[in-house]
Amino acid sequence: MKLFADDAKLYSEINLNDSSASLQVSLNNLVSWADTWQLSINVKKCCVLSTAITKRSNLFTSNSYYLNGVLLTNESQVLDLGITISADLSFNVHINNIVAKALQRSSTVFRGFASRNLQLMRKTFITYVRPLLEYNSILWSPNLVYLIDLIESVQRKFTKRINSLSSLSYSSRLASLNLQPLEQRRLCFDLTNYYKILNGLSSITPTDYFLIYTPISSTRSTIPSLQKPPHASSRLSSSFFYRSVDVWNYLSADIRSLSSLKSFKAAIQKVDLSHFFKCSFL
Repeated sequence: MKLFADDAKLYSEINLNDSSASLQVSLNNLVSWADTWQLSINVKKCCVLSTAITKRSNLFTSNSYYLNGVLLTNESQVLDLGITISADLSFNVHINNIVAKALQRSSTVFRGFASRNLQLMRKTFITYVRPLLEYNSILWSPNLVYLIDLIESVQRKFTKRINSLSSLSYSSRLASLNLQPLEQRRLCFDLTNYYKILNGLSSITPTDYFLIYTPISSTRSTIPSLQKPPHASSRLSSSFFYRSVDVWNYLSADIRSLSSLKSFKAAIQKVDLSHFFKCSFL
């Protein structure tokens, strides 16, 4: 079980050849616990999301689960703490949703402010629009070009609507507003969290998720590097633990071995990562 504020999430790994009764037992225990503490469960807000990383995911839909005697509906996607999770573990729906919200909020900004002062426009974008496009991006950051372009298009369209910048290229508009490409920012978020995990600043144990290669002592650098699994699916390769491995290894040993998170964040801002960008606009 995972708890956050008043949200509870029960989960179990189901073997296709075994019974799924264990999860139903947990649901029954949850109902008993809630009754003991005189807490009510809003069954209408409860559902079942069966996920799988293979095409056999349709086999999961035959499992039925009950909460307090009520049959829970099987959903293909669910909003979980602000992130839309789909049964196939892709985040296409989530990305489409946040882009639509960000574009709507951008239009509100331009209708609400008469001034097109560059500093005002910059502050409104980073305060009201950009957070929609970056919330928990290490979970859903895309690896496909068309999704990367879709997210970037929000900032591209926003800067294009500023009259004094409309004739400039996208890169020039970003420079005028002192803004970074959204793809670059997501990449830096990944690298920052890599640093945290590899330096014990996270509850995640590095060897549980990363393949770490430590050079022999006779080599020029003894700083460990990361490796990708030799036979990884496209879904696995685009996940947080693998999609930025090449970028991490590209960083110099001096940067990767910095002693503080603050100094690491400052250092990666000075590294040219543009050849890792996939966005068509850059």
